[in-house]
Amino acid sequence: MKAKILIVGGGGMGVSIALHAATRCDPLNEPVMLIEKSRLGAGSSGRSGAIVHAAYSDRMLAGMARDSLKQYTHITTHTGRSVGYRKTGVLFLPGGEEKASNQADLEMQRALGIVANEVNADEMRGLVSGIEVADDAVGIWQPEGGFLDPGRTINTIAKLARARGATTRSGVADPHVIVKNGRVTGVETDKGFIEADHVVLATGAWTRELLGELGVEWPLQVLRTEEHFVEMPSVEANEEDDLDDAGGHETRFLPDPLESLPVAHPVLIDRGNCFYIRCDPQQGRSRVGRIGFTNLPELDTPLGRSEVATKEFSKWAREAVVKRLPAYEGLSDLGSNAAHISVTPDGRGIVGEVPSVKGLWVVTGFSGLDYTLAPSIGEGLVQMIEGRPVAAFKPEFFSPARFD
Repeated sequence: MKAKILIVGGGGMGVSIALHAATRCDPLNEPVMLIEKSRLGAGSSGRSGAIVHAAYSDRMLAGMARDSLKQYTHITTHTGRSVGYRKTGVLFLPGGEEKASNQADLEMQRALGIVANEVNADEMRGLVSGIEVADDAVGIWQPEGGFLDPGRTINTIAKLARARGATTRSGVADPHVIVKNGRVTGVETDKGFIEADHVVLATGAWTRELLGELGVEWPLQVLRTEEHFVEMPSVEANEEDDLDDAGGHETRFLPDPLESLPVAHPVLIDRGNCFYIRCDPQQGRSRVGRIGFTNLPELDTPLGRSEVATKEFSKWAREAVVKRLPAYEGLSDLGSNAAHISVTPDGRGIVGEVPSVKGLWVVTGFSGLDYTLAPSIGEGLVQMIEGRPVAAFKPEFFSPARFD
């Protein structure tokens, strides 16, 4: 087998790259292939909270997030398929040290066309029923933000990639990049060798190991993340909502039930108390996770598929949520999960060609922002591979050369 572009990894980044590559390449003469060791979305991408918003202090990230939100908003109109995008809005409660920078961030975001407004305590109480905030509290409201269904997103983007000629192969494990005379020649797998002109490692936390085999060492950390699930407060559904078909069924040219299931409240990102919470209406629960990396343990190897959160984390998460949202007190715990993310010392991901290996490209280290950045990263990386000007972002922002 031979591909022009071979993508290793079937998570959110991998399928986005496959879609953009397939859009540009002739399927007969320039085949695009994606391989995944298990099933698409089986890794941490499929367990992600998949919150999307554009409230970033960095202008580059804010602009990329804005573009991603536009794509998620219009994907059904343009393709007839859904990613389960719920535009619930995102309410941010800043920490004390962030309040002074709110105005500068808001001005920058508005200059980029991002809708973002400062809200007072009464306005926050109107947005999130029963929320406990001080009378002088100030938050930030982004009505365009919300969340995706991670499984639906990955499968939908993969279908669009295949419709444009890409091939996706699951169950292809144990990849090893093969290099000859300083240039990549393909990937050896348990299913045999796949020749390729360009290999893209969209392998998340496994990237460090794959690069290590080639003697490439970048300062990538693998951190364990956790989410606790608690019963979602009850909310009345509209009579016209179809709640019976919310699974992974084909939704092309049909309304997606995931986009009409009622939610109890918008996404809440409480930076002062270091947690986020977003409703998961398909499962009748809400997902609670920790913000920041300070207390996340580092892993030597990525986690498996069946990991759960620690009892200590679940206890902390529940107490933090009930303190801010008393409506959750007395509601049932509904399990947890644990996953992993790859991070860099400066908090920026890595996108680019490995300097010592021609034709080997890497996308990793996005600190859990994969869904927020994937559309822009997919577009920009393909532009880089083709030697065209990169319009989606500034290549030097993510360049691996900064670690030389």
